Amino acid sequence: MRIVLAHKYFYRGGGTATYIFALLEELQKRGHECIPFTVAYEQTVPREYWGYYVSPPAGERTTHLKDMKLSPLESIKLLGRATWSTEAYRQATRLVSDLKPDIAYVLNIYSYMSPSPIRAFRRQGLPILMRVADFNLVCPGLTAVRQGEACLDCADGHYTRGIKYRCHKGSLKGTAARAMTMWAHRWLRIYDDVDTFVTPSLILRDTLIRAGYPAEKVHHLPSFYPAPPAMPTSAGEEYVLYFGRVAPEKGLDVLVRALALMDSDVPVVVAGGDVDGETQRLQDLANSLGVKSIEFVGMKQRAELDELIRGCLFSVVPSKVHDNCPMSVLESFSHAKPVIGAAIGGIPEQITEDCGLLFEPGNPEAMAAQMQRLLSDADLRHRMGRGAYERLRTVYSVERHMEALLGHFEALCARRSSA
Repeated sequence: MRIVLAHKYFYRGGGTATYIFALLEELQKRGHECIPFTVAYEQTVPREYWGYYVSPPAGERTTHLKDMKLSPLESIKLLGRATWSTEAYRQATRLVSDLKPDIAYVLNIYSYMSPSPIRAFRRQGLPILMRVADFNLVCPGLTAVRQGEACLDCADGHYTRGIKYRCHKGSLKGTAARAMTMWAHRWLRIYDDVDTFVTPSLILRDTLIRAGYPAEKVHHLPSFYPAPPAMPTSAGEEYVLYFGRVAPEKGLDVLVRALALMDSDVPVVVAGGDVDGETQRLQDLANSLGVKSIEFVGMKQRAELDELIRGCLFSVVPSKVHDNCPMSVLESFSHAKPVIGAAIGGIPEQITEDCGLLFEPGNPEAMAAQMQRLLSDADLRHRMGRGAYERLRTVYSVERHMEALLGHFEALCARRSSA
């Protein structure tokens, strides 16, 4: 098949990128041709379809809103682009017309591309499968968090609640703008054009159905991460590791507070890119609590990150939000490392009793107790490490994911052929 992969960022960095580049490799191994459709940032790859990509909203080096220096008029233009991008619609139409793909696999195209390519694909007769990996379709604040607590109150379409609580970065204007685009997309019925939705977690599948998406169109498809052919051996095992975005909703303040309660000085390494100055806030919190064991090392590239995971005792995922399927859990499993995670969102679906420990989200005492338990019991760590590797190899295997995904592709293509 010739498959369009539509995603607003086509460069390495973050959980979705980890998934999409692994997917690209697996599809190509199986003889399928992949056609990226994305935004033309400086670091965007592959480049052979560059002429079909969408122009960046604020220059090829500026990829995120927090770095954009926009005038009021430019902000209004960006809001319009997030609602409906004529350019993205035109480029998607041209891509399908010129390259004749068989199907479109849509990932995150919100904001800088808008969902307008979905309508372009539909009008060109292309079957559409959409992977929903976050709460963008149901939450004006994007992260399903209200005033620091997990929240899905807007899933029924009443986005005024999100505006009331300024759920998008504490901004009334920003939240209202997000809600306006969501109302516009509901009015346009643009997501009706999607044939099938897949979600990496059961909680997100249930949330989409609650939001009014037809149950027969929404399917649970667990993510995947390649497992080594043999269980990896450990190296060093000198520290606890968190890796991922350093953002408020990731619950790293809970980790810092847990460390302040523990009778242990085991080093804790935090690897990941800073979001909105969170690293400095966490460092200030650590200093105020007398926590000296935590170190922020910034974002690491793949080889460096793999070395960090390989050398840790275990990793932690202290999220305060309904994370669907954190790739950091699966990456830890690939190195036979157990994970301590918050019992929220899709995390309890990933971490079972044979491969890690769960704690009440937002509760530093509970997190400290689980960390202390795993630190003091090497046999338990090693047993859970083996269980983590086996869970990755079975439940989150490449073959299982690809078989299910290609099954969806083939069913949609067959339906188009018989129409």
